[in-house]
Parts: sequence; C-alpha cells; structure tokens
Amino acid sequence: MTEALATLSRAYRMRVYPTRDQARLLAQLVGASRHVWNWSLAKRTSAYRERGERLNWVSLSREFTEYRRDPERPWLATLPREPFNQVLRDQERAFANFFAKRAAYPRFERRGGRASMRFTFDQRRQQVRDTGGRWATVDLPSLGSLKLRRTEALNGRLRSITLSRDSAGRWHGAITADGISRPAIHVPELDAVGLDAGLRDLLVIADGHGTRRVPAPKALASKQARLRRYQRQQSRQIAAQMRAQGLDPTKPCPKGVRLGSSNRRRKTQQQIGRLHAQVADLRRDALHQASAAVVREAQVIGIEDLAVKAMSRGMGRKAFRRSVADAALGELRRQLTYKAGWRGRTLVAVNRFYPSSKTCGACGAIHAALKLKERRWACPACGTEHDRDENAARNLRTEALRLIAASSPATPRSGESDARGEAAAAVGRTGPAGLSTSANREPTVAGSGAKADRRQRQSRPRKTRTDRVAVGSG
Repeated sequence: MTEALATLSRAYRMRVYPTRDQARLLAQLVGASRHVWNWSLAKRTSAYRERGERLNWVSLSREFTEYRRDPERPWLATLPREPFNQVLRDQERAFANFFAKRAAYPRFERRGGRASMRFTFDQRRQQVRDTGGRWATVDLPSLGSLKLRRTEALNGRLRSITLSRDSAGRWHGAITADGISRPAIHVPELDAVGLDAGLRDLLVIADGHGTRRVPAPKALASKQARLRRYQRQQSRQIAAQMRAQGLDPTKPCPKGVRLGSSNRRRKTQQQIGRLHAQVADLRRDALHQASAAVVREAQVIGIEDLAVKAMSRGMGRKAFRRSVADAALGELRRQLTYKAGWRGRTLVAVNRFYPSSKTCGACGAIHAALKLKERRWACPACGTEHDRDENAARNLRTEALRLIAASSPATPRSGESDARGEAAAAVGRTGPAGLSTSANREPTVAGSGAKADRRQRQSRPRKTRTDRVAVGSG
C-alpha cells in the first residue's frame, strides 16, 4: 500500500482565545487583507481591459512589495507579509476556477464581509505546541503566541492555520495537516443503508430491516422569532440614522455613504450575530452526529445527488428556500464524503433524476402522477401503501447496491478498471473497497458517472423544472 493510501489529510478546528492586543491586530489584518484583495483584483481587471494582459500572483507579489513600502501606507508595512501572500494565492485560485467555468468572476470584498486569514507554518521550526492538556498554542508573526482550546491530539505534519471570526465575534483556527495515519477499519453492523435527506427529518434511514428517522434540528426556525425582532429593531435604528444624516430612509443608502453607528445599534448587531452563531453551532453539531453514526454502522451508503442550489432557488416560496438552507443538505453530503473515505466505506450518489419517491418499493412500478405534497400514497399497480420518505430511502439503498453490482466486474462498456469494481464485494465484508486513491475525493462507482447519467436522461421523457425540484426533494 502506497503512502498516499496509508495516510490522509484533514483539518483540526479549534476555538482561539486572543488577548486584547492580539484581537486588535487580527482586526487590522482582516481589513488589510480585504484591501490587498481589492487592490490586486483592480490591477488584474484593469491590466486585462487596457492591455489584454493576464497577471498572475507572482507578478502581483513583486508589485505588492513596492506598494507595501509606499510612505503613504505605513500601516501596511507594519503588518506581517504572510497573510497577504495567501490572499494573492487565493485570488489566483479564484481566477483559475473562473477560467475553468467552475465559478463566477471574482468580486470586490465589502466592509463587514468575511473575516479570515491564513498563515503557513515553517517546517524548520516548531510553531504549534501541543502539550496534551486542555490548551495548545501557536506562534505566528507579529501576533506572538495564540492560545487554542485543544479538542483532540494534533497528529500529522501541520501545514497551515486559517483564522476566522464568526458573526458572534469569536475567533476559530483551522489547522490543516497531512500524513495522518488512517483510523482502524472496523466491521460495520450493516451491509448497506439508504439515506433520504429532507426538510422535516434530517435523515430517513433504510437499513434493509426497517426504517428510522433522525429529526432535523431546525436551528433557524427555533431562533426565527427573536431574529425577526432584532432585525426590525435594527431597521428602525438605520432609518433614524439616515434621517439624522439628511437621507431619505424609504430609499436605499447612496453608494459611498457610510452611516454612523450608535452604541445601541452596535449592541443590536451583536445580538443578531450571536443568534446566527448559535444557529450555526446547533446545525453543525446535529450534522456531525448524524453523519458519524451512519458512516460508523454501514459499509455502503446510498444518497441522492440533490441539486441543493436549485432547491434553494426553486418553488418561489421564501419559507421553502429558508427550510432548504436550514437543513444544510450540502454540508451533510460533504461530511458523509470525507468520513466515508476515512473509514473505508463506499458512498454512492444516486442520480438526482432517479424517481426514488415515485417508485414502488414492492413491485417497481413508477407512480408518475405523485405530487410533492402527498406524503403517503398507494401503488396503483399492486396497492401497497407507502410513506414517501421511507419508500425513497429503501429505493436509494436498492439502487446503490445495483450501481455497485453493475460496476463489477469491469466491462469494456463501462470503461472502468476492476479496482473500482471491487466495491461490489464490499457488501457484507470490510475493507476500503470502491474507494478512490485520494483521501479527500468522494468514492465513486462506474454506474453513477457522467455516462450513466446521460443514458438515464436519454431513456426518460424530459422533465419540467417543477418536476425536477419535486424529484430532488425526495
């Protein structure tokens, strides 16, 4: 087994407790990083429009060296250089994604936006000290020794730390590491499960013996009343400030005009930020517990390849879009992906156009007239009564096993090697079957690839946008 297969990469996320001076310096670095991003983006845009030249981060780094030495910006020269280098690298990656048509054109950052910065570690010296107790420390340029709330042992080769500030004003550090030994692969209790992720229930799990439900935390809904009260209060405070500055509060604030802020308005903003941070904490905790339990108990995991962005824009109802965001279905998929890779499980993403909810789990007939609001239905062919979500979970489990079986052994038509075909034998046995060679890449099977998606779309009648959202909702 190669070293890449024997080890993995991951990140350790911990709470950071800066001193008052360190917090002040971190706030300065946030503003300076935003300034460097906007400066480099303006340079790239103007160079291409005026001369047709595409600047890279190396040329911008040389130019930034002179820009930083300008006497008119002494505050920029006193700050550490490393976070600004990472800003230029991040922008280089953003433009690479844009040219590859994976993302939109990078935008200028506004005041009050994201607050994060990254430092890389010098591998010639020890910057992170983990004594095994409650606290750990990290030494960073100009900041000195930052105190971290240690949650687990920091194993592997530590590469970098990303410091970020949430809406409640709390600082967190994500330390990336590689060369970490893979955890021991234990025999799972179940051969396969099907997961139907939804809005009312976080997960409906079908394990071949029955179904069970994991209730959704509905973190945003539980805080919605208080959040609305604070937001209405903030709107009144902003309107009062606009009238005090001679502006019309019924119209948007003119571009370039900065409104003053009172102590009460700052307090209201802090209350709103704390509520959003509580919502994020509740949601993250529920997702981690649910995903870890599923990966621990099953070898094959079948889940629907939902179009989460399309669902959040669809249906034309604000309450529905808010529920999609509150369920965090994309984050659930991400956690299942990397945790399955850690434990040697096989995650199968079933095509989003597969009618998991409309297919009868007893006879296989498709109830094409089933509507989204119908939570229970009877099969018109055999008369079997179904719960919509439980039936979808059972069908996803069956379809995941079928896709794995179809991908092994390898055939000339599949175009895949037998290394991935080993996933077919993963049912009922242990081992990292069906996994790709990258620890951070989602395990795939041949039957769920792009060719299989095109074949399925060609064999079915074209669906309308409403039908696609209904099928994606399970």
